[in-house]
Amino acid sequence: MTLSGKSFVRSPSRGNTWLPTGRFLIWFLLGVIVTGVGALWGMALWFAILYYSVLGVITLRDALKIRAIGSLQVTRESDSFFEIAEEHMVRLSIESDRLCALTLTLKDDVPAGFYTPQREQSLQLHGEKTGSLTYSLSSDRRGLYSFGNVHLRIRSPLGWIQRQQQAELAEEKRVYPLLKEVRRVRGGVYRKRSDTEGTYRRKGIGHSLEVSHIREYVQGDDPRWINWKATARLNKPAVNVPRAEQGQHVVIMLDCGRVMGARDQEKSRLDRAIEGALAFAAAALTRGDYVSLIAFSNRIIKWIPSGKGDPQLKRLIEAVAGLDAAYVESGYRMAMEHLATHHKRRALVAIFTDAGNLTFAEELTQQMLLLRRRHLILTVTMQDPRLQHELDRFPHEELDIYRKAVGEKMILERQERLHHLRRNGVIVLDVPPGELSTSAIHAYIDLKNRSLL
Repeated sequence: MTLSGKSFVRSPSRGNTWLPTGRFLIWFLLGVIVTGVGALWGMALWFAILYYSVLGVITLRDALKIRAIGSLQVTRESDSFFEIAEEHMVRLSIESDRLCALTLTLKDDVPAGFYTPQREQSLQLHGEKTGSLTYSLSSDRRGLYSFGNVHLRIRSPLGWIQRQQQAELAEEKRVYPLLKEVRRVRGGVYRKRSDTEGTYRRKGIGHSLEVSHIREYVQGDDPRWINWKATARLNKPAVNVPRAEQGQHVVIMLDCGRVMGARDQEKSRLDRAIEGALAFAAAALTRGDYVSLIAFSNRIIKWIPSGKGDPQLKRLIEAVAGLDAAYVESGYRMAMEHLATHHKRRALVAIFTDAGNLTFAEELTQQMLLLRRRHLILTVTMQDPRLQHELDRFPHEELDIYRKAVGEKMILERQERLHHLRRNGVIVLDVPPGELSTSAIHAYIDLKNRSLL
């Protein structure tokens, strides 16, 4: 970084200042050589006065050209909100009152926790009134963040002087969880897949008189749902697709305990769980069900009562946007008691947690045994890719053999915990972190189509 670049960061009055450039400092130091040459003839003082007078006049005229430009109008344009780990573009626009040829350096006050490949960027105006530049920005943290002002430097035509200005553009932006799967649900992607791939086997749903749509018969469909009129009209077998019962209750329990703070590449386990929970909620709300949320650690952090439709989905997104993993152990008993108190009707209870938290499986199982008499319990857990990586590695040293043995033991213990939950009537979904959202949606569709709710 050059001396002028350092002053950009350290200057105490960055709002409106005049700064020399590296080029000016070089010419200024050349005056020492000129003065030394003059000293050979005994005229050092006259050489210095003449050189620095000329340098001062040229610098003053160069500075007056910048002063004549006046202040520049700066605007910042970006998305109304950001999503975690997604790249977003920010646009900075410059507008001048007069045509001019300028070289500008801009720096945006980006909040801590955001990443941009280049903090300072250059922009040139070639006899124009307006100009713009864009840069990419991403964040690995959810929450509300404050953008600061935009700082710009106007470089003189000779490049000896630069004027620094500040544009007051402070604003707040919220970083939400990744909503890719939520958009896919709302766009009907999963509904279209069920249309083309066929329906699931249903229990008890055959008595429903509501028909969602008609599709081509596939092997395994119940012959009782054949639509003979549509078959005659299309000249090929067609079946009615029953509409699943709507207006049922779904409770999402989101574990925000210590283990959920562990990070997997660019996201934490809590980030993955939140994305899966929102996708799960979007699928339920799209089918007309009521959805509520309980976020807990060793206390109830968030509780969103039951609701339906798009307003409820917005409330859920706002509620989980600022959630962080707490450095405490998860209180399953307390969370289950809260569920039993506020949800008397039968509901599908989806617990988004991590298999590492199932160390307390006895406490969790005891509570579930009481709740499953009234509710259907679904536990959504994430696999640890690091353990699988240790198992796949070929051991070359004694330490590698030890790590492999420990990894195998941990996986076996984990499978035993999950099997213990299954034996006690709990539906367990155990998937890799990257497949959590899609797997949760398919699990809901499967339970809904089989009329287990």
